[in-house]
Amino acid sequence: CRDLAGRACWAGLDLSTTTDITALVLAFPVGSKVHLLPFFWVPREGIHKRARRDRVPYDVWQREGFIEATDGSVIDYDVIRKRINELAERFQIKEIAIDRWNATQLATQLAGDGFEMVGFGQGFASMSSPTKELERRILGGEINHGSNPVLRWMASNVSVTQDPAGNVKPDKAKSTERIDGIVASLMALGRAMEADEEKPSVYESQGFTFV
Repeated sequence: CRDLAGRACWAGLDLSTTTDITALVLAFPVGSKVHLLPFFWVPREGIHKRARRDRVPYDVWQREGFIEATDGSVIDYDVIRKRINELAERFQIKEIAIDRWNATQLATQLAGDGFEMVGFGQGFASMSSPTKELERRILGGEINHGSNPVLRWMASNVSVTQDPAGNVKPDKAKSTERIDGIVASLMALGRAMEADEEKPSVYESQGFTFV
């Protein structure tokens, strides 16, 4: 993380419902690699109940600092806004990609804070190139995610669907558990690719394996 200080990055923000996980991922293209720096938020109230119900160690991850719990029973978006502004003091956040159908008050506030907010579709047209690129980079050892256990867990949950033209995207309905961090990663990677004018890779995608 210290090595990335001052570097340019592109952000993907996957805003959940107020009671679910919200994910922010910063993508840093450095040489031939892309470094992913993820952040996650959940409501503090009910975190232990959720951990027991889902058999997922949210409470452990929160204690270890991989998930931030906001006070109350719903996510406090002001905490996320403050955190993003703090991150902008350490990194050059070029853009924040967000689901164009989920451009809530937080997106408006972040735009007011001076961030470049970009609507990012969740369909094949927007998601296919970054999905194939992420798969290619994972297989080539060109993704560094700092062994983040939450992102690794989410990667293991992803189910990828393909249309007749060979375009691919994560399928939230068919995925076994939360995949918010992967969706945020794809949005961030998609904008970084756009900025770098990289050509999308032609690659068969079968899902993600983070090691």
